[in-house]
Amino acid sequence: NEAQDPDILPIELHNMALLALSIAVALIVPAAIATECFDCEDDVLDASHMELLQTSVRSVSNKSKLFADEPGLEELTRAAVLSKLRWWDIVPTHPANYSYDSGGHIISLFPGGSAPGDGPDRLQKAEFFGYQDLDPVRDICCPGAPGPVLANVATPELVAFMVDKSDAKRTDVGVLVLPGGGANVVVWNYEGVEIAKWLNTLGINAFVLKYRVPVLEQYQKLPLIDVQRALSIVRQNATAMGLNASRIGALGLSFGGGTIVDLSDSDERSYSVIDDADSLEFRPDFQLLIYPGGPIDGPEGLHRLQPPTFIASARDDLCTSAEDVEATAAAISRTGQDVVDLHLYSKGQHGFGNCKYTVSGHFELVCNWLEEAAMFIRRYVLQEVW
Repeated sequence: NEAQDPDILPIELHNMALLALSIAVALIVPAAIATECFDCEDDVLDASHMELLQTSVRSVSNKSKLFADEPGLEELTRAAVLSKLRWWDIVPTHPANYSYDSGGHIISLFPGGSAPGDGPDRLQKAEFFGYQDLDPVRDICCPGAPGPVLANVATPELVAFMVDKSDAKRTDVGVLVLPGGGANVVVWNYEGVEIAKWLNTLGINAFVLKYRVPVLEQYQKLPLIDVQRALSIVRQNATAMGLNASRIGALGLSFGGGTIVDLSDSDERSYSVIDDADSLEFRPDFQLLIYPGGPIDGPEGLHRLQPPTFIASARDDLCTSAEDVEATAAAISRTGQDVVDLHLYSKGQHGFGNCKYTVSGHFELVCNWLEEAAMFIRRYVLQEVW
């Protein structure tokens, strides 16, 4: 027998292992993926859903070069492709009901729960809070991101996470948090509640917005309507809550980030005045944009002076390109805003949130955004001397 080349043997073993994994997982994964799915008939992922799912997975692989070192992606079995994304970690069987963390106080945005701008044809299904097995946006942008999410939101609400008044770190600052979700869902826990609780550790009072989704073409203004109203409601109640009405900011992630910039650039309300709250300013005093959806700077550009801005994103983001983020920062600067604190990290991809989840599964430098954002608030909002 001829001696094996030590440089070739590992590759052969790797291919054999991959083939074995493909066969083994092919027998296991189909049962694992037939779990509850609010978007599927009989709670089972049918052939059309699976085709869409495979397309999403391939889009991820093509964009991120996850399979660059393994030619023949198309020849891999469905199970092998899914297993490469650790599918057994993100499609387990989930309980029917999740604990909806509503903080200490739910604030209704619109009298009687009747929100303007909506129509009877937008929602075909009841509101859902839980884990959706099929989510092409998640599967392309941040495969493996944790649930649960809010879907089919009919009634917007504001959920307050207040710092106890006895806490020595408590400040008079309030921040409205807009989770992402690609305008299809609201990533409530991971990009909403957990961000609010992180802000609380800094002494910052937070308000997570449950805004209306999905955003269909004829209802593009719904998230903007909801966030305009929410900012004004917070200001209206600022004194009662021990807040400074001139220190109310907004933090948006992904689609939420793009919506925040739209908010800051709005000349007028996107709905008719309802009550006294609508006489108060709806634009934020400062904004934090985390992997913001873009490009935001349209053909006419941003035309209003933007507030002091913090931006954090990753250069290897699959859905928010570094070019778009840089264009957003430049557009904000062109409005005359001198404070544009941009942080572009080499790795981190999309959906890292407060970094309990990263696509790699490891700590990335992008996770430093939490400390950088805290410094931004201390310097430009609390006006601490440096």
